[in-house]
Amino acid sequence: MSDVESPPRISIVTPSYNQARYLPETIESILNQDYPNLEYIIIDGGSTDGSIDIIKRYESHLAYWVSEKDSGQSEAINKGLGRATGELFNWINSDDILFPGALWRMAEAHTKHPEAELLVGCGARSDAEGRITRVTVPPRRCSMSPSNWSFFVYQQAVFIATEVIKRLGGMREDLPLIMDTDLYYRLFRDGCRCVRVNALIGMIREHAEAKGVAKWALYAPETLEVLHEYGIHPARMTVGRAKTKICRVFDGSYLQSFALLRKWQGQRPWDTG
Repeated sequence: MSDVESPPRISIVTPSYNQARYLPETIESILNQDYPNLEYIIIDGGSTDGSIDIIKRYESHLAYWVSEKDSGQSEAINKGLGRATGELFNWINSDDILFPGALWRMAEAHTKHPEAELLVGCGARSDAEGRITRVTVPPRRCSMSPSNWSFFVYQQAVFIATEVIKRLGGMREDLPLIMDTDLYYRLFRDGCRCVRVNALIGMIREHAEAKGVAKWALYAPETLEVLHEYGIHPARMTVGRAKTKICRVFDGSYLQSFALLRKWQGQRPWDTG
């Protein structure tokens, strides 16, 4: 599947709580990567909807799993991070998906660019049934505008050097919504190096119970709080976002996004892989 002779170990954590409807598709999208050096960890927050029975069906393929009460997604990710031994790390939420071949793409990028702490792939959004509704190709210069970077990437498509995220202390557990944005701010503040991976890697599923849908109104105040902590004025965000959009027109990433959407719209990754 790849020319990588010694695939790096990749650690993936799935934080989960009462997502039995989507959990099997998430798990299978990761295990069906046919990637030989995967360390897959599931941290369940004490689900009561049948999720435990689902996890047990796959436990022979897991490096570790546990179901116990926690304070939320960030704590679950941090628990998994504490057990992670891979060179690359990401978390795939229990209603999200990895595209077929995603881990091999990341392994190839890591092999070619071992100095990069961030590997940024293309991402997609889908409806509740997993049918793709939107595709986003990140700008060619990922670090062009760090304060606006998170607007043009999907966390599911961003893999991080494990030693770096551990050095930064993992996820902030006091941020229930934008813990990923905060992490990226800290990474860029720390001078991280970023490489774009020109392939579809991860997909976020949008449904009524999803945090990004159900709690959308709460994102703005939490974002403003974090911007204030990092000394980023909202006006700078507006200007930076506009600058990034213009650059995406000229670097071809908007056109690539449109082309990929035409190819994938209405399809489900696991049906076409």
